[in-house]
Amino acid sequence: MNASSHFGRCAGVLLLAVTLNCAADDQIKVYTVSKEHPFPQSAETSAQPQSTTSTPDIPINAAPIHWTLPAGWKEKPADGIRLGSFAIKGENGGQAEVAITSFPGSVGTELDNVNRWRRELSLEPVEAGHVASEPVAVDANEGKLYDVAGKSARTVVAMIPANGNSWFIKLRGDPATVEAAKPVFLEFLKSVHFGGEAIGAGAADPHASLGLQGIPTPPPGAPAPPEAPSDGPKWNVPPQWVETPPRTMIFKSFGVAGEASAKAEITVSFFPGDVGGVLGNVNRWRGQMGQPQIDASQLDGVTESVATLGGSATMVDFMGTDAKTGQPARLVGVVVPHGENTWFYKLMGDAKVVKGQKDSFVQFVKTVHYPGHD
Repeated sequence: MNASSHFGRCAGVLLLAVTLNCAADDQIKVYTVSKEHPFPQSAETSAQPQSTTSTPDIPINAAPIHWTLPAGWKEKPADGIRLGSFAIKGENGGQAEVAITSFPGSVGTELDNVNRWRRELSLEPVEAGHVASEPVAVDANEGKLYDVAGKSARTVVAMIPANGNSWFIKLRGDPATVEAAKPVFLEFLKSVHFGGEAIGAGAADPHASLGLQGIPTPPPGAPAPPEAPSDGPKWNVPPQWVETPPRTMIFKSFGVAGEASAKAEITVSFFPGDVGGVLGNVNRWRGQMGQPQIDASQLDGVTESVATLGGSATMVDFMGTDAKTGQPARLVGVVVPHGENTWFYKLMGDAKVVKGQKDSFVQFVKTVHYPGHD
């Protein structure tokens, strides 16, 4: 069966809304970001459909966040994985922006994140022990503030652990505008308040909606997936896989049933950039399976290279315990860097089902045709 992924209209959906709560005056406003309603979509962002469940592959935090919008900052439409986005005008045409993002657990190491920000500024990476930061508190949560300056741009980032998530509040722009905006940015951080529980905290069994054959069924009122444009990725879906409803940060998902109630799930997602790198994502998957973190020196021992139509990919395959259900499970994951995005393919579930589906899964990943690929 041939299938095209829901690419264009699904781009960069973030299932959160910005709601005006109150106004202290005509310029300073208090906003709440919560999970009940979707942001408007942006055609320039990359790809996720709307959510009907709460088990994303790389989930965002759906807990509320509140802030006071400083005078002079202009709110921008949410895009990509941003919970909030603001434009700042400087003198002589200078510009900067503030972005708020959040992910469960940790997203790579401190060094990974700092070097990612340095790469954005065309700076060489630093080694461990050469990371500069200062403490910062946001809503009584102790975090770190990083200030990285390049020749033509400067980045100031507050990284805060809160509600089991890593929050990033990032100011970036030309050096003069960032220098002038930094005091206001620090005051803005004081206005931020977190609330509620993150996705996954106390959540119900993500497989609770599985039917008699072990395949998820759409909940009442679930949105119909948008029509797929002709320029999206194309793949051959094994006939035993059953497509399942869209959800936050998952581009495509499929269920497959085994004997009795045994089951497994296949998910496809993608994000701009390297999303923490191979090591960070391998450790993320290990965390989902209750496995200890590894360092870079151990990476080759737990991964193998896979040749795909989109280029060289990295695959992992390990046993463990599903952190959400507490049940024994097996996970096969493939990381495929392609163009400006990184694609993530994951087969996870009952060990026998995963074993029986691995060859089909690997062939599926190998033969995906990406947009722009000859």
